[in-house]
Amino acid sequence: MSNPKHQARLDKLIKEIARCGIVSLGGQICFKGLAFITHILLARFLGVASYGLYALGFTILIFIQRFSSLGLQNGVVRFGAIYLAEEDKARLKGTLLSSLLIPLSLGLVFCIIIFYFSDFIATEIFNKPALAFVLKLFAISLPFYSLMMVGVNSFRVFRKMEYEVLTLNIFHPFLNIFILAAIFLLGYRLIGAVLAFIISSLLSAILAIYLIYRIFPEIVSNIKAKYELKKLLPYSLTMLLLGFSYILLLSIDRIMIGFFGSEADVGIYNAAAMTASQASIFLGSFTPIFLPSIAELSNKNQFHNLEILLKAVTKWIFIFTLPLSMIFILFPKEIMGIFGPDFIDGWAGLVVLSVAQLLNASTGPIGSILTMSGLQKVELINSIFLGVSNAVLNIFLIQRYGVLGAAIATGLSLILVNIARLLEVYFFYKMHPYRYSYSKPIIAALGAIALYSLIDFVIAPKGGFSELAIFGIIYFLILILLGTDEEDNIVLQAVKKKIARG
Repeated sequence: MSNPKHQARLDKLIKEIARCGIVSLGGQICFKGLAFITHILLARFLGVASYGLYALGFTILIFIQRFSSLGLQNGVVRFGAIYLAEEDKARLKGTLLSSLLIPLSLGLVFCIIIFYFSDFIATEIFNKPALAFVLKLFAISLPFYSLMMVGVNSFRVFRKMEYEVLTLNIFHPFLNIFILAAIFLLGYRLIGAVLAFIISSLLSAILAIYLIYRIFPEIVSNIKAKYELKKLLPYSLTMLLLGFSYILLLSIDRIMIGFFGSEADVGIYNAAAMTASQASIFLGSFTPIFLPSIAELSNKNQFHNLEILLKAVTKWIFIFTLPLSMIFILFPKEIMGIFGPDFIDGWAGLVVLSVAQLLNASTGPIGSILTMSGLQKVELINSIFLGVSNAVLNIFLIQRYGVLGAAIATGLSLILVNIARLLEVYFFYKMHPYRYSYSKPIIAALGAIALYSLIDFVIAPKGGFSELAIFGIIYFLILILLGTDEEDNIVLQAVKKKIARG
C-alpha cells in the first residue's frame, strides 16, 4: 500500500497527466483533422493512381528523413534539458546548433542523392516511371522538413509545448492545405500537391527557427558554443536504432505495395491506413505526458503506484479509442467512400487496420514502461522483431492478397509485439494495464451496437454520417450510466476547467 505522501504524489501525477493530456489531445485533434482533410482533397482531386504516386513519394521522403535526422530529435531533448538545468548556455547552444545543422546538412546530401537516383528508383525498383519526378520534387523538401522536425522537438527542452503545437500541429498542416487548395484552383494537380508540401515545410522550418530564437536568443549571441558530439551522437543514434521498427511500421507496407502493386493499390492502402491511424490520437496524446511519471516512479521503486497510474491512463486511452475504431469497423465502406468511389475497395483493409489499432490502444503505453524503466534493450529486441516481422509478412501477403495482405501483415505485427510487451512487463514487474472497470467501455460498445442495430432495423435510416453520430452518442450515454472511477472524475474535472477557461 502507498503511504499518504506517495498517495498525494500519485494524485498530483494523475491530475498533471489529465491536464497536459487534454492540451496535447487538442493539438493532436487539430493535426490529424487537418491531415485527414488534406488527404481527402488529394484523393478526390488527384484520383486513385496519382494519389498513390503522391503517397509513395511521401513515404520514401519520411523514411529517409528519419535517417537524415540521426535521432537528434531525441538527443536534443535529453542533453538540451540537462544543460538548461545546469544553466550551461555554451553547451546548450552547441547542442541546439548541432541538432539543427546536422539534419539540415544531411538533408541536403540526401536531397542530391535522391534527385540523382530518382529515375533508377522509379523505374528499376518500383517500375513506375512517373514516380521519378515526384521523388525529385519531394527531395527538395527534405532539408526543410528535417530542420522543422528537429526544431519542434527543441521546444520540449524549454517546455514550450504550445510552440510545438503551433508549428507542427497547426501552422504546417493548415498552410499545406491552404496552399494545396489554392494550387488546385489554379488547375495544378500532382505537381502542385508536392509543391504545396515543399512551401509549407520551408515556411514551417523558418517559423521553428524564429521561435527557437525567441526562446533562446543566445543562439546567435557572442557566447562560444561548446559541442558535445561524443555524447550527443551516440545517444541519438541509439534512439534512431530503437525507433527503426516504427519507421518500418509506418513505411514498409506502402513501399512494399509500391514494389509489388500498382499506383492505385498504394493510393487505396494509404487512404485506409491513414484513416485507421486516426484512432491512435488518444494513445499519442497521453503517452508522452506519461513518460516522466514512469521514470520518476520506477526510479523510486514505487511500482505499485506506477501500476495504478498505468491502469488509469490505459483505460482513458481505451475509452476514447474504442468508439472511433468501432465506427471504422462498422462503417468501412462509408468511410472509404469519403475519398472517392475508387477507394471503397479498400474497406476490408480499413477493418483489419482498425482492429489492430484498437488492440494497440488497449495495451496503453506498455512499451514505454520498458524504455523508461531501464529495460530499453528489451524494447530494442521488440522493435527489431516488429520491423523484421512486418517486412517479411508484407512480402508474402501482399503478393497473395494485395492491399488486404499489407493490412494483415502490419496489423498482425503490431498485435504480436504488444502481446510480447504485456508478457515482458508482467514478467519483470508483475504488473499489467487492466482492471475490472476496464470492462465498462466494452459493455458500452456492445450495448451501442445492439441498440444501434435495433434503431437501424426500426427506423431504417438511409445512411450517412448520422449513423456514426447515433452510435457515438449511444456509446457515451451507456458509459455514463455505468458510472465513473475516481481517476475518471479527475479527467472530467480537467475537461470542465479547460472549457470554462475557453
